[in-house]
Amino acid sequence: MPDTAKRDQLLGLFADILDYPDGNTIEQLARAEEGAALEFPEAGRLISRFRSGIEHLSTERLQEVFTAIFDLNATCHPYIGYQLFGETYKRSVFLVELKEHYRTHGFPAPETELADRFSIMLRFVSECADAELVTDIIEYGFAPSLDKMTRGKEPSINEPEREAPNPYSDILRALQIVLGQEPTSEAELILDNAGGDTDVP
Repeated sequence: MPDTAKRDQLLGLFADILDYPDGNTIEQLARAEEGAALEFPEAGRLISRFRSGIEHLSTERLQEVFTAIFDLNATCHPYIGYQLFGETYKRSVFLVELKEHYRTHGFPAPETELADRFSIMLRFVSECADAELVTDIIEYGFAPSLDKMTRGKEPSINEPEREAPNPYSDILRALQIVLGQEPTSEAELILDNAGGDTDVP
């Protein structure tokens, strides 16, 4: 059984990696790859492939790729509440409950971002000492959201017939593995066709 402390450390790195990219992304990926090597070897391999796919990109270009994949593609929108409930009243309730959990556990969530952003919730889970709450968030929040983001196919925003793989598909697969939600081999990734010309330097 994977070491919980190591898993939580990895989730903290995934929180950084799946946040808006900055100049530290390659370093964060190298640390995540090293941390996953023993406990989650397949995740480590996917992180390595992700790093290889983006290391030639400038920070500005990677930011464009990230925006095209996540912020401009509704299916891959990086908000757990949106993935679970869409823009409905249930999402509003979910946000209120999340903020209450953050307050209860002394988690300093950014005030300039919605509480259900993927990276923020990953950071919370990586630091939260309430094992039952963490299990619930993983099982009922991350697992179904990642399943939606990594299954089936959706036309690309700019190139509906594009077949070139998108590097972010690997990092989401790796996260599924670390969370104990390993993707099946039959799954065809939405992100493989999302984001347009993301493989162009």
